[in-house]
Amino acid sequence: MADKIINFSAIEKKWQKKWESEKAFLAKDNVKGKKKYYILEMYPYPSGSGLHMGHAFNYTIGDVQARLKRMQGYNVLYPMGYDSFGLPAENAAIKAKSHPKKFTEEAIKNYIRQQKELGLSYDWSRMIQSHKPEYYQWDQWIFLKMFERGLAYKKKAPVNWCGKCNTVLANEQVVNGKCWRHEDTEVEIKHLEQWFLKITDYADELYEGLNKLDGWPDFIKTLQRNWIGKSEGTEVDFLVDGNPWRVFTTRVDTLFGVTFLVVSAQHPELMSLVTNDKKKEVENFLKKIRSTKEEDMDKLSKEGVFTGSYAIHPLTGKKIPVWTGNFVVADYGSGMVMGVPAHDERDFEFAKKYGLEIKQVIRQSFGEAKEDEEKRFTISAVVQRKSDKKFLYLKWKEFGWVAPVIGGIDGNETPESAAEREVFEETGYKAKAVGKLGLPFEAHFYADNKKVWRHRIDQPILLELISDNPEKLNKEESSMHEVSWLSREEVAKLTTHSYNLIGIERFFEGEKAFTGFGTLVNSEGFDGLKSSEAKEHIINALEMKKLGRKKTAFRIRDWLVSRQRFWGCPIPIIYCDECGTVPVPEKDLPVKLPDNVKFEGVESPLKKDEKFLKVKCPKCGKNGKRETNTLDGFMDSSWYFLRYCDPKNDKKIFNSKKVKYWAPVDQYIGGKEHATGHLIYFRFFTKFLRDMGLLEFDEPVLNLFNQGMLHAYDGQKMSKSKGNVVLPESVSKKFGIDAARMFLVSDGSPDKDFNWSDKGTEGSLRFILKVINFVSTFKSGKMDKLKESKLHKIIKEYTSNLDDFNYNIAVIKIRELFDVLEEGCDRKSLEIFLKMLSPICPHVAEELWSKIGKKEFVSLEKWPEYDGKKIDIELEKKADAVDKTIEDVKNILKIMRERNGGEGKRIYIYVLPNEKAFYDEKKLGERLGRGVWVYAVNDPKKHDPEGKSKKVKPGRPGIYIE
Repeated sequence: MADKIINFSAIEKKWQKKWESEKAFLAKDNVKGKKKYYILEMYPYPSGSGLHMGHAFNYTIGDVQARLKRMQGYNVLYPMGYDSFGLPAENAAIKAKSHPKKFTEEAIKNYIRQQKELGLSYDWSRMIQSHKPEYYQWDQWIFLKMFERGLAYKKKAPVNWCGKCNTVLANEQVVNGKCWRHEDTEVEIKHLEQWFLKITDYADELYEGLNKLDGWPDFIKTLQRNWIGKSEGTEVDFLVDGNPWRVFTTRVDTLFGVTFLVVSAQHPELMSLVTNDKKKEVENFLKKIRSTKEEDMDKLSKEGVFTGSYAIHPLTGKKIPVWTGNFVVADYGSGMVMGVPAHDERDFEFAKKYGLEIKQVIRQSFGEAKEDEEKRFTISAVVQRKSDKKFLYLKWKEFGWVAPVIGGIDGNETPESAAEREVFEETGYKAKAVGKLGLPFEAHFYADNKKVWRHRIDQPILLELISDNPEKLNKEESSMHEVSWLSREEVAKLTTHSYNLIGIERFFEGEKAFTGFGTLVNSEGFDGLKSSEAKEHIINALEMKKLGRKKTAFRIRDWLVSRQRFWGCPIPIIYCDECGTVPVPEKDLPVKLPDNVKFEGVESPLKKDEKFLKVKCPKCGKNGKRETNTLDGFMDSSWYFLRYCDPKNDKKIFNSKKVKYWAPVDQYIGGKEHATGHLIYFRFFTKFLRDMGLLEFDEPVLNLFNQGMLHAYDGQKMSKSKGNVVLPESVSKKFGIDAARMFLVSDGSPDKDFNWSDKGTEGSLRFILKVINFVSTFKSGKMDKLKESKLHKIIKEYTSNLDDFNYNIAVIKIRELFDVLEEGCDRKSLEIFLKMLSPICPHVAEELWSKIGKKEFVSLEKWPEYDGKKIDIELEKKADAVDKTIEDVKNILKIMRERNGGEGKRIYIYVLPNEKAFYDEKKLGERLGRGVWVYAVNDPKKHDPEGKSKKVKPGRPGIYIE
């Protein structure tokens, strides 16, 4: 075997066939004496272009773990299936005027072939395909159960509409606001009746449940917390034409700062607020909105238009204009938000753009109030000299203060005139006020110069110098402080009180909203209260008037599951003129997609398929009509992990006893991009099915691993259009699939991104060839204490590395073990090595296992256990010291060769007496190819012409070469 070219393809096919024929990886329910272990990768959409090595990376991660757990004695469930409904197959069918089923099933066949060729140890008997009626009938069953409980409901929602296609487009089919098929056609937003699932009923449990998911990455849990977005706040009723609009806010302390309201431009009731004189203006505005995606809203410039309506402020009774805007989400709360421009950046931007009132009701505050403090209105002057961009400052001699000019506002002075006077009096410079820098702030502090506690309410003022030449100061002023001009950096460093920096910070940052907490002002009866205290008082006032209440709100919104597509699970609903919306009886499930359909454009053929559409009403028996929308594909993937436990059950969704045995999933593997989609939806379904009494657990997955991404050679994402896809077939032909598997798990940590490399795979292949050669020519030898120690230490470390997904470190360890055994080992140690190699390189391991006379699969052998008593760390340290000595000798020989053109022939090594036993002259001589003499430093007969033995330290021998 070692002397001829190795046909890896033949080896791979041989063992793949044997695994399959002997059902090596078949999972059996309720195996006594074994703990169960359920490992699962997110099931894939079967793309027509098939698998590339990026997919292979993901599946190899799972397969290594599954193989390890089997050998560790677990009863392992490791299934595979296909998320086979989806838009790409439908788009292909539209182009070919064919059926998506054809494209889907061809793609699945290809996927299965490719996955088997990777050596993945799936239990193929449990395969599911979500486009099969025997699977999606249970999607329909779940939908009906949710409908019964009020969790599935219909309401109007905004959708993307193409007038030329005369149909709804998915978000993915909208490109730069235009239809993907008709690039000259602007997409419209229409409001159509859509089906929703009430995930918001589970929002609090989904949020709090994250605290129990110890085996999930923290960043995924953070993403979900932010997506669910739990907020404690207040719901406030604003009356518009006598009708209450409930507006949620977390900042009820800013209620008196509301100067406008904004209703979502996609709100179904928007036009009821629009007055006749504003109708045309609003309609023109709505035509500019080209997307229903929230992420698109976040990127847009904040725009809006006045509806003509006014709301009544619940506490002041004042009229507040109601606008519509492109930045408010229609189904968050009531779809209307408060506009508080003085204290919200988005509202500030909007108010500035449209000239709306900005009213300060929260004053930025520093320090704590004192009972006997003196209240004083002041200015702080910001004066920048144009010639050198420096700022006018005062350095107080007695108190060491460094501050801008600060002074009180006297009598009938305006803040601007007070600033001009104070600058002149304290510095001698004449300056003209340009304007206010933002809104006033307040500070509570002890004024050392006046010996009193002060409550200072300060207005920063920007001034321009009239002249660069100051007039002479009087003696009193000049004795108190020194006038200085400071750079921006000096100002930041030297200013003695942080609140005295506010004016200059605003000068550089520009005018903006103050979004922090502080003291209420201009708030009719609540002035002087701190934000936290004011919230409670304002809520009480709203509750007394029955115009507000405490509320917990969530950012997450109900799940829109309607899709105006053909290739999805039909929604089991019938519409009857007499009975209304009627669920399909369970006995009539599944409602099947028709096979004989024709695509004549983007519109779903279900809408014109009379055989599908026409149906008798289950209640009254009169003519009815089927729902033509299909369900979101995420519905399929929200419970598929449960079906694997009982995939062939045609009586029930699953046998609860079987699910109780296998579930929840012990290890789930998939991409982090699913954090706020699939990974939330399947948590929701788990909780719903638990509440139905079908499950006894709360969460679908105990441990989650997010793999990194394998990029192409060029560092870019693999894509057919870029021509940089690396295919498993070509890799297998060139290197063998085991070499590819070893490279995939060795180049870096599996949770990090990395690039494909032929060179890296060649390195793995060289290692595999060395292993094959060693086993093919194996002659049993002896294991000394050092080798035994290294063997058991590596078993321990390697096992831990695999368990923890530190595969790259594990590969380093198995290479280290091979280096040890290659020097000579017994048969038992060789068998241990092949078992350890098996999860990563299963085909080669099986082949070599059979070559040494074994009949059973190495994949099903018992995993090696380490013997802690045989691990001798001190012995290994000393052996490492010998290895280092050899490296040192080689380096010295290299230097001699470079300097003198010749090499020493005799090597003398000097060691401490207690270390001499570890330096075998014969073995050292063989490894160095020269005569070696080892002396203890106290040996009187030693040859040591240069006194090298005098410099010897523990683990650091002396070396002399001649």
